Amino acid sequence: MKYLLIFFIGSIPFLSSAQKQVLRFMDETNEFLHDASGRPIYLRTEYEIEGTPFYADEYCTANLKIKNGKYYTGIKVKLNLQENLLIYIDREGKEMAASTPVEKIEFFNCSDPAKNKTLVSGFPAIDKQDVSNFYVRLDSGNVSLLKYIFVNYRDEKKYGSANMTRVFEQKEVYYIYTPGKGIQRLNKDNNAVIKLLGNKKTELEDFIAKNDIKCRKEEELVKVFTFYNSLK
Repeated sequence: MKYLLIFFIGSIPFLSSAQKQVLRFMDETNEFLHDASGRPIYLRTEYEIEGTPFYADEYCTANLKIKNGKYYTGIKVKLNLQENLLIYIDREGKEMAASTPVEKIEFFNCSDPAKNKTLVSGFPAIDKQDVSNFYVRLDSGNVSLLKYIFVNYRDEKKYGSANMTRVFEQKEVYYIYTPGKGIQRLNKDNNAVIKLLGNKKTELEDFIAKNDIKCRKEEELVKVFTFYNSLK
């Protein structure tokens, strides 16, 4: 009994710390729900779904920075890429689309670790995007490497099904952003990358050749930009 009592007393600081963390996240969530003006999401049920329009199909924990600079931590959200909507659950359990402009979403604790990324908005308009659209920030420094994910869909009638199926497809486009030149589209090709980052052409050519990089895969682009941003 003596040892049991000692163990219990020793565990009290740990339990207190964990409880404080839970309460802190609850306070952040309550503050966000109070501050974020939103509108209800009405789900359409006349068709079945294949694929997803969401960055992460399930709710992920995220840190949020809104346009006025305020920061919230540990908020459960998901991002509808097709409609560029940040979605959260209100106190009554309803899905709501945040009307408050969000500047940055730092996803973490997603069931798919590949989704634990930072998404940012506020870049100049290009192609079909405007300042409100979110980009996955893959690397940042003197030049930011960005990935934009856009969603297409088609409706089709599956054989033997009474309902229509809406098929969502996600596609990726890469961009770079520099404060002086703005945002530019990036083709996945060595020559295109070197041309856009031409002030360090010799160093880039040597790095690409040494590491046998083709700049056709995202991880290769990240390697090149990480190297470029490390240069003085």
